[in-house]
Amino acid sequence: MSITSISLTPEALNQANGSLSKQIFLRLLDLTDCPLIDDSGMQIIASYCSQLQYIYLRRCTRVTDVGIQYLANSCNMLRELSVSDCRKVTDFGLRELSKLELNLRYLSVAKCDKVSDVGVKFIAKYCRKLRYLNVRGCEAVSDDSIELLAQNCTRMRSLDLGKCDVTDDGLFMVANHCSQLKKLSVKSCDAITDEGVLAIAKGCRQLQHLNIQDCHLTADAYRAIKKQLKRCIIEHTNPGFY
Repeated sequence: MSITSISLTPEALNQANGSLSKQIFLRLLDLTDCPLIDDSGMQIIASYCSQLQYIYLRRCTRVTDVGIQYLANSCNMLRELSVSDCRKVTDFGLRELSKLELNLRYLSVAKCDKVSDVGVKFIAKYCRKLRYLNVRGCEAVSDDSIELLAQNCTRMRSLDLGKCDVTDDGLFMVANHCSQLKKLSVKSCDAITDEGVLAIAKGCRQLQHLNIQDCHLTADAYRAIKKQLKRCIIEHTNPGFY
């Protein structure tokens, strides 16, 4: 079934009498791959489902910062949000989400290419209990925000930095501050070298999954990582690794 829009029937409007007293006690909503959902739908969801804790809007390409603002202002119990591939979401949307502060634990803005260090810094500053962050494909995200994220969100469990402008310096900070990290992707991060991933191997001993595909690393580095992290699954594209 394809959801094309969200609206209130005349009967529902009459029952509400223009107020927000009629609430739908919904905790989880998955609208993944509903590309016709827009900000007006988000406004209705935020107004009548204010107790939402988990909402997934992957590939809802009409949702913009305005829709995110509705959620941030009304759904203050929100713990998990994915707006992956919602390319109209920008740093302003992340600034609004930072109002959730310690409630927000999971955030994916993968392929939201208008998201930069500015937005990630808002999340890092205020959402210090964040456990999962996916900024894959956000090429304007760099060490500048990742260093602040590592310092503030020390309980991070999963971090996807694929195709971001991250270097060894960013990885050094993650290694020093995020010892509980279990999953890390630095796929296609061209500036990362052996030193950065070796620091991760030493500092993040609980790591279970590491993606180093399309990174310029040596076979020696790979073998050293395997020795440090015996239970870690390593994804790579280097035929010299074995």
